[in-house]
Amino acid sequence: MSKLINVYASPELRQTLDEALPGVFSRLGYTENYTLIDTKLIIGYSIALLAGVSFLLDKKLDFQESLTYQKLLVAGNLVLSVVFWYYTKFVLRDVKYVGKSKSSEIKVSTRLEKNDFKYDVMLVKGPNSCVKCVLPANEVFTEAGYLQADLLYQWFQQQLKKA
Repeated sequence: MSKLINVYASPELRQTLDEALPGVFSRLGYTENYTLIDTKLIIGYSIALLAGVSFLLDKKLDFQESLTYQKLLVAGNLVLSVVFWYYTKFVLRDVKYVGKSKSSEIKVSTRLEKNDFKYDVMLVKGPNSCVKCVLPANEVFTEAGYLQADLLYQWFQQQLKKA
């Protein structure tokens, strides 16, 4: 049984549905692929590493000795920050799950507008197949606020047949 949520709070509703995606797709024969998340982490750690090097240079060297290095580090930090922003804004845009099966790869993007209880789902299965669908939240939640995982699994199974 799932945890009880307030189905009238859209952030809580979205979070519960997003957290259920790995379980649903593992039942459908997909294994989660973490490449997009790993890339985001590498960029973020690189930004932190540049900040740490900048701090160490500032601590160990005089101002004039470290000035050229600091300028390079600030420029590198700027470039990595822009890359990070672009990556999260345009590449990871609403992507909640990426998975692979023996025969295909799937990317699931979801969206839930504030005060709207329709869960917008976009399933991209391979380069040529894209299905946009809407899941009304009342179809997979009980009145009390429990997620019915079997109904969510059946709904995604039907949508994948369309893809």
